[in-house]
Amino acid sequence: MRNLVYAFLLSLLGVLPTHACDVCGCGNGGSFFGILPQSHMRFAGVRYRIKNYESHLGSTFFRARENFQTAELWARFYPFKRTQLMVFVPYSLNTQTLYRTETPQRINGLGDVSALFHYNIVNTFWDSTSHKVDQTLLIGGGVKAPTGKFRYIEDGSEVANANFQLGTGSVDFVLNAIYNLRYQNWGANVDVSYKINTTNPNQYRFANRTSGSISVFRTVSLSSLTLMPNAGVYAERFGYDTKNGTKNTFTGGVLSTANLGFELYFKKISAGVTYQTPLYQHLSDGDLKLKNTTTTHITFMF
Repeated sequence: MRNLVYAFLLSLLGVLPTHACDVCGCGNGGSFFGILPQSHMRFAGVRYRIKNYESHLGSTFFRARENFQTAELWARFYPFKRTQLMVFVPYSLNTQTLYRTETPQRINGLGDVSALFHYNIVNTFWDSTSHKVDQTLLIGGGVKAPTGKFRYIEDGSEVANANFQLGTGSVDFVLNAIYNLRYQNWGANVDVSYKINTTNPNQYRFANRTSGSISVFRTVSLSSLTLMPNAGVYAERFGYDTKNGTKNTFTGGVLSTANLGFELYFKKISAGVTYQTPLYQHLSDGDLKLKNTTTTHITFMF
């Protein structure tokens, strides 16, 4: 049964060839929004994300633990009718610790700022008539600016990892679609993205990537509180990065995770947490392993 789930997830992301990858914590990571707060209200808040990896598993000299922490300002606005603008401003602290020395190497600073603009194709919540099933469909795209530092050294003086950076060093683009379905106290969310990366001034280009998530949730009302437990799966797939036009064959790969989350709404305040654990992964030809990801947020609606 588990193998069937893996096959289904990866067939959804069949656009790119299957190769190994290097997918850690810089601005090249795939987008995972989770369950967004109230779709009819603007919001602003802070998200905090922790990712833990083990890297260079085939090397006794470079094998390392990698920890990526990001505090991110995020906001949503409605500049025009049927439109939605989302803005993300991350600040990251990346830590890499070699097993042979147990000496941590850290970098921190502003990450890559991004903006995402959607057009609301379908929204039955706006209709004057009632529906047994409500749904929304948003389609759009965005841009990511190279505001995070990129410094990739391959001279042997440190672990060569293009993803152990604050940003990609390039202007990148994303196409995105978000679908929500709601029936009484139950709902579902589908999020699909395709990220288009360009070459940075160091002549390094991260591979394009396809990512998607499916989540199911239920709302429980308790007086002035609304609780929303949710669960789902996330998957992403990408090919080889290139350096000076040459493919880096130690990059590329596939990843899928199981997601378990909990959202709480109190008046105009929303808070939540999501935990992701790998279901299947083949990263850097088995040389890289995601251990887990935890994301929390507190958001104010207005």
